[in-house]
Amino acid sequence: MNMKSFLLSFILIYLLLSLPAFFGITYVIDWVPEATLGQKFNGYVMEGLKNQFLLKSLCAVIASIVLSLLLSNRKVGT
Repeated sequence: MNMKSFLLSFILIYLLLSLPAFFGITYVIDWVPEATLGQKFNGYVMEGLKNQFLLKSLCAVIASIVLSLLLSNRKVGT
């Protein structure tokens, strides 16, 4: 298993699992009218990354292990 492919796939899968939360699909943040665009962006991104952290991490680890093993077996087989 290649560590570089594992880490890269973990990050990509975790970000893909966080996309619905980034767009506010899974929750609603009520903003005060004075909130700047940067504050809203920071709120959505941070909440999107933290929302259901353990579940997304577990899914990303399992998928990354499977993906790295498949990639390493493919390289060995050729």
